Amino acid sequence: MSEFTVFQLAVGGFDDNFSYVAYAPATGDAVVVDPCGDTAQIAAALEPLKPLRPQYILLTHGHHDHTSGVAEVRKFFAAPVLAHPECTFAPDRKLNDRERLPFGNGWLESRYAPGHSRDGMIYRLSDDSAIFTGDTLFIDCCGYCVAEVMYRTMREVLWPLADTNIVYSGHNYGQEPWATLGVEKRRNPFLSACQRPLAEFKMQLKQL
Repeated sequence: MSEFTVFQLAVGGFDDNFSYVAYAPATGDAVVVDPCGDTAQIAAALEPLKPLRPQYILLTHGHHDHTSGVAEVRKFFAAPVLAHPECTFAPDRKLNDRERLPFGNGWLESRYAPGHSRDGMIYRLSDDSAIFTGDTLFIDCCGYCVAEVMYRTMREVLWPLADTNIVYSGHNYGQEPWATLGVEKRRNPFLSACQRPLAEFKMQLKQL
């Protein structure tokens, strides 16, 4: 049983976007990931959480469809915006690779994950219950990318993570809204291709 609760919010946005609220009931710590689309859904998810201690607004990357709701969310969720140093959104705080942010009785880890964008980040909960993958990894798919860079990210960053992590991606593109990383390693042809030579990964990307 995870010590964290994650709310996956189908906020619509530009293309079936997801935003997320992660909550640590033991301390009241809360995080918003990729605020966009219908921000009223984010407010509604936060409203019943008691106690509530806003900690961070995390961006998986700076593309507008993932950041369009930041200004509105900050009106009711007073927390700094954190992202990769190259994020085009200009965050309040720049994150390092493998930085661990205190969250609840554990932490959130930032992992640099370029490929779809130069400022890509993945965030992992300390109990290996969830990863927020933005447009790096979708259910059944992955984001448009620079092949060689995404290959390294999938092979060196994503693949070694625990199978127990639920993949919470930036868009609702798959046969279901979420799945465990273990399932995706078996089922997602783009992720599994990272265990084969780069040439085969590039061939798989032609299916995007």
